[in-house]
Amino acid sequence: MGKIYDTIIIGGGAAGLMAAVECKRLGQEILVIERNPRPGKKLVITGKGRCNITNFNHDLRALISKYQHNGKFLYGAFSRFTVADTINYFENILHIKTKVERGKRVFPKSNNAVDIIYALIENISEDILPNTSVLSFKMDGKEIVSAVTYKGEFRAKRFILATGGKSYPITGSNGDGYSLAQSVGHTIVEPKPALVPIICKERWIKKIEGLSLLNVNIGVFQKEKLLTERFGEALFTHEGMSGPIIIDISRQIGDALERGEVQLSIDFKPALSKEVLDKRVRADFHKYRLKAFKNSLKDLLPSSIIPIFVELSKIDKEKKVAEICKEERERLVNLLKDFRLSVLKLEDWDKAIVTAGGIDIKEIEPTTMKSKLIDNLYFAGEMIDVYGPTGGYNLQICWSTGILAARSYENE
Repeated sequence: MGKIYDTIIIGGGAAGLMAAVECKRLGQEILVIERNPRPGKKLVITGKGRCNITNFNHDLRALISKYQHNGKFLYGAFSRFTVADTINYFENILHIKTKVERGKRVFPKSNNAVDIIYALIENISEDILPNTSVLSFKMDGKEIVSAVTYKGEFRAKRFILATGGKSYPITGSNGDGYSLAQSVGHTIVEPKPALVPIICKERWIKKIEGLSLLNVNIGVFQKEKLLTERFGEALFTHEGMSGPIIIDISRQIGDALERGEVQLSIDFKPALSKEVLDKRVRADFHKYRLKAFKNSLKDLLPSSIIPIFVELSKIDKEKKVAEICKEERERLVNLLKDFRLSVLKLEDWDKAIVTAGGIDIKEIEPTTMKSKLIDNLYFAGEMIDVYGPTGGYNLQICWSTGILAARSYENE
């Protein structure tokens, strides 16, 4: 008949490893089936190789509010395994010292994501089956009997599906877990790239590639209706824009693009009203009144973008500042407060940090992560249809849902 495990975890990413560690700690016999040669491949690149573990946000309502897509579903997981619980788990059980940085982002003190992986697999390395994909499930009514692979069938009392989404396919994320879930009756909300850079129509953007914008406000417009806006940092890329602001609103931009054209509006001086900014520009114009217009904006803008502003303002670049009329000056002020870009599309899966879409939350018990359709199936991590902004929020989903799935077995 062969060995019957207590729990088989399919997927050795953040959620799967956390579930495995906790299952093992609770005395369960486990097996982690991982399609890559080594587990935790995507964890290595998170937080630019430093692994932004979570966000130091201990107010549950405030934390949930950050997850604009299906956030309420996370109340069950986040109230049972909180941010404080997460930090305590890493510090006292996994022996990873942490620190809090700007934006309340929590990192390992070592600044090395590899340390997180080593800590997670230290006590379960003998329980991991690498280079193995689950092809299908064998069923008995509403229960999974075994996971079928090319290396044979593996039986368990229950199964945790934690294969991740489709983001960063180079790390092995290919969405195969969705097919497994569908095969036993689960609904998949169409997976789409989320937390991803955007590509714009303007060809001149490549001239300012690498330019970082600090403390700007960016609004998303469709048919002159403001859909959303963010304040913070952004970055010009070779073909468009990236950075925290853009990344966090990218999925909303993508959804809007499916309905029609989308424009971004950058306010380079959000702390100043148009009237106050106009006074500031007049002061600068007085200071540089004998200079050509192209040489008068260095106190207002980064040098690399000045030629773009000069061109878009339609003011002769050689014109003496003292000769600029009120209408021209107002055009410049409007440009500083409402600098428009046309969005062409989102970058593809290879640039996406997480996946929007996945297992329909209506088919998962939020307090246990148990399938409502299959009696011994649980879900954890990115494959569930919920995601948050950058800054540690998405890994918190993995830790909380992974722990909840692990502990639910003990509580049944």
